Formats: sequence, structure tokens, C-alpha cells
Amino acid sequence: MASTQSLKETMEPVAWMFQLITALFMVFFLGVHLILMHAYGLNNILIQAILNRLHNPWWKAFYIAFVISITYHGLNGLRGVILDLGVKKVKALNAAFWVVAIITIIYGVWLLFNI
Repeated sequence: MASTQSLKETMEPVAWMFQLITALFMVFFLGVHLILMHAYGLNNILIQAILNRLHNPWWKAFYIAFVISITYHGLNGLRGVILDLGVKKVKALNAAFWVVAIITIIYGVWLLFNI
């Protein structure tokens, strides 16, 4: 029981730290996205401009990092709310968190490469 308790005490601060890191990434990514899409006029939101941007490897890397940050931040926040409600099956919740996160990231990356 002592090892489980120490593992939980170690992992929760790590999850919280990644929550803060992904929040900073999301501020950056969302800022770039909003400036690009809304500050530079309608030409940036036309389908051909979007497709051209998505064929650039740097923009693909940008959007992959954006998807990973959003997925982790959102699901970890939801996980935190569920834990605050007093759920006892933390291992099952963590497993579900990672399964949904991995599926979401794979789907987001798949969409990015197939548009």
C-alpha cells in the first residue's frame, strides 16, 4: 500500500505540471492560429490556402503539437474533475484517459495527413 501511495503522490504533480505546460503551448498555438486565420484577411481561410499550408511540413508539425496539447490538456482536466468527484477506480480512469488520448491523437494526425 505504501508504494501505491508514493506512486500516486509522484504522478499527480507530474500530471499537474504537464497541465501547465500544455496550457502554455495552447496559448502560443491558439495565438498563432487566431492571428493567421483572423488577422490576415479572408485569403488565409480559403480552402486552397489551407491545403497549401497543410502540405508544409512545418505547419504539419505545428498542428500535430497543437492536437497533442489540446488532447492532453482537455482530457487531463476532465480526469481531474472526475477525481475530485471521488472516483475510487483511479487505475481504470487513467487507462481510459490514455486510450481516449491515443485514439484522439492518432485520428487527428490521420486527418492531417489525409486532407
